[in-house]
Amino acid sequence: MATDSSYTYQRVHGEAGELSDDDEGVGRRAAEDKQRGFEALVWFRRPSVFFLLPVFLLFNLAMGATSMPRTNVLISLICRKILFSAPLGPSGSTEQQLSARHGVGHSMGMNTTSGNYSSIVIGDHNPQCSINTVESATAMLTLWGNLIAGILGAIASPFWGRLSDRYGRVKPLAAASTVILSSEVVVVLIATLPDVISLNWVYLAFILEGFSGSFILIMALASSYAADCTRDSERNVALGWFHGSMFFGMAAGPAFGGYLGMSGGESRPLLIFYTALAMRVVGILFLLFVVPESLPLSLQSQPHPHSPSIRARIFSNPSQKAWTEKAKSANPLRILRIFMPTAERSRRDRGKQWNLIALASVNTIMFGAVMGAMNVMMLYSEFIFGWGNKESGTFLSIINIFRTLATVLILPLAISLSRRFFHQTSTHGFNTLDLLLLRLSILSDLIGYIGYALAPTGALFTVSGAVASLGAIGLATSEASMTKLVGSAKTGELLGALGFLQAMARIVAPTVANLTYSWTVDKAPQVVFWGIAVCFGGAGVVTFLIRPDEAGGAGESEEDEDAVPLQAQKDCC
Repeated sequence: MATDSSYTYQRVHGEAGELSDDDEGVGRRAAEDKQRGFEALVWFRRPSVFFLLPVFLLFNLAMGATSMPRTNVLISLICRKILFSAPLGPSGSTEQQLSARHGVGHSMGMNTTSGNYSSIVIGDHNPQCSINTVESATAMLTLWGNLIAGILGAIASPFWGRLSDRYGRVKPLAAASTVILSSEVVVVLIATLPDVISLNWVYLAFILEGFSGSFILIMALASSYAADCTRDSERNVALGWFHGSMFFGMAAGPAFGGYLGMSGGESRPLLIFYTALAMRVVGILFLLFVVPESLPLSLQSQPHPHSPSIRARIFSNPSQKAWTEKAKSANPLRILRIFMPTAERSRRDRGKQWNLIALASVNTIMFGAVMGAMNVMMLYSEFIFGWGNKESGTFLSIINIFRTLATVLILPLAISLSRRFFHQTSTHGFNTLDLLLLRLSILSDLIGYIGYALAPTGALFTVSGAVASLGAIGLATSEASMTKLVGSAKTGELLGALGFLQAMARIVAPTVANLTYSWTVDKAPQVVFWGIAVCFGGAGVVTFLIRPDEAGGAGESEEDEDAVPLQAQKDCC
């Protein structure tokens, strides 16, 4: 990408994960030169979060619109398999036991003789499928599918992050989005040709979703893009917009999908998938041909000219030691070295590293707690308050609207007021304002989940959800704060490592929360919310280990290791 900057940048190689102790004045000039280079570009070639936000909004609306229909596709396909392969009763109908969630425990004769597939609409809600065997089979398929996607996502996310440091942000983002598109295509093909394609092919969709890194990776790459083209003082707001876009998609997507599915006065659930596929294709094309790259070519990590290629390093020596080294290099845990402090670093660098570890811990705890609570909240509200699909949908829409408002409106307003009335002058690096926002968001989550546990009515339960929604600020703030502590050429690696932690939390947290709820639902169903509140309390305690860097050296010196002006190298060498 051409710039009018007087400096050319070159990758300075160092051990992965190290935070440099080089001259911070040089690093700050490098970062300022990069910003001036961006500003000198023609507007349509100048990277900006406003190029990526429409794409991100399209993707999130598509995800929100297909979330419930995708579940209904699985239910209806499993229902066809179970009902029409079951033995017929004396009257020629299939005898099944109704689920307690959909009615009293009595047998119901289904007028579903073998071969009568027209009675089940693929992707729609089918009352005859509300039986225990179908729900149990759907739960098991979803459990294994999410486990496959989660494990593969945890493995793939760090590698996608490293690719974004090597080849820029836009290409890996388009590639990952294409893999997600392929996953949706598999689901659509199964739903369109259920008599031709086996239901078992749905595991291919989960595998592709896992390799894509899912929405966790898309958020990480979008955050990397925002970190590249915003200053430290603007980064919280920029990441807040991306988080707000995700929450808006989760709030408006189901309503948008429902409207599409009933367009024309009849139920057409597959139209939702076709529209979502079109939206994803438009977004990918926009990425490839419109969105400018945020990581300049000279800042993209290039291999040393005398170093062997990856293929050569893999196949050059078939010895046991070589295979051991290959296993180590392929280990996704290796990317977590970016969080690891070393004895060789200066005292200040070690302080930054401990801040990075603490922020990653807080972010992972908050993300895991939210993921763990999602399904339990729906089960709890249906069990305690007798909510149905309408009430549950309204509740989800309300809390996601409040999350959108928190990240898009309240977060920028809080930052602006702080600088105006409290003389918050430090705009570089991780500062006191970031720490205050993080603690307040954790406090709102803590109060909200205690409210969930104590709420005697559905209305107060919803109010508690609105309070807890303010905690969305904490996810955006913690991610923005971490990007201020590393260089641009390591932002993708950092957020890839964070994606790995979040993917693991996506696996562990829902499992623990659902097991806890199942064990305590008879006597004390509120225990799971108390447990999540304790997790937020632990995250709050961790924030007291974080020390803000008011000097600002960590933020604007982000190029100090990864990109050093060549002219500066010549002056010192």
